[in-house]
Amino acid sequence: MQHVDAAHLTDEGDPSDNQRAFRRALGQFATGVTIMTACVGDRLAGVTANSFTSVSLDPPLVLWSLESKAQSLPVFREASHFAVNVLAADQVGLSTRFARSLPDKFSSVDWVAGRSGAPLIAGVAAQFECARAAEHEGGDHLILIGKVERFARFEREVLLFAHGRYGLAVDHPVADVGRRTLVETGDPHPLDDFLLPQLFRAYEHLSAAFEQHREAEGLTINQSRILACLAANPGSSIEALSRLSYVGLATTEDAVSVLLAAGFAAMRPPAAIAITSLGRSRLAGIVARARSFEAERLARIPAADLAALRRALAALGKDG
Repeated sequence: MQHVDAAHLTDEGDPSDNQRAFRRALGQFATGVTIMTACVGDRLAGVTANSFTSVSLDPPLVLWSLESKAQSLPVFREASHFAVNVLAADQVGLSTRFARSLPDKFSSVDWVAGRSGAPLIAGVAAQFECARAAEHEGGDHLILIGKVERFARFEREVLLFAHGRYGLAVDHPVADVGRRTLVETGDPHPLDDFLLPQLFRAYEHLSAAFEQHREAEGLTINQSRILACLAANPGSSIEALSRLSYVGLATTEDAVSVLLAAGFAAMRPPAAIAITSLGRSRLAGIVARARSFEAERLARIPAADLAALRRALAALGKDG
């Protein structure tokens, strides 16, 4: 098959021949992150899902899919209702918690029962209480369609998931056209003074510019994140690496598989992973490149300004 953009092609083929590559391709589509909940009697179910989407406004229908082997499947099939909790930007911990198999996922989680009893989680960006309208078998997943009976929206930044990593929504540079027009007329843009959008724009710009250095070391951004976490946390499980690196569980599994095959990591019984000497050498190469890259990019900023920036960022990273 010929491609118009062959120079940037990284994966292609039949999904059945390479499921990991297929999953990476699906990861190019950015989504929000939700926790789906349901209740049957005293049994609660909750699972992280990014398959949620709207279907219809009239009637108000939404759908999502659940793996057929999921432990929570019986509760979702028996429940007449389910709730959609759209996670906010500061709820990565909840996402990773409900993505795992735990005996009591709701312990220490702040929630209240909705109209149907389905848990409504505190601090989210939006909630939808749904009556189960239909279900369909879809390969290795069950597709659930719900009719929204009640919704709520909160003024919070949403959590996103793309490229196997958690992220946040920032304005595209194209959106700056309107801002520049206002600046040229002397009128301030209402978002000009907000720090978070500026920080994320800077991060995205620098990360994209550093990508060629990661590629030169033969690692993707996810693999390099996992490798760095292994260096700092030897003997971690895949679940722990996912939490520490803010990378999705499935993507972490893929990255670990590549690192193991390359000899950058090794398994420790029963299910722990450790970085190898070869992995430390490769990580040292990335760190050296990062140090040189940062020095080059920051050279034009006065040392006093950099010191003030580091102090401010350190303060922002502390609780309280």
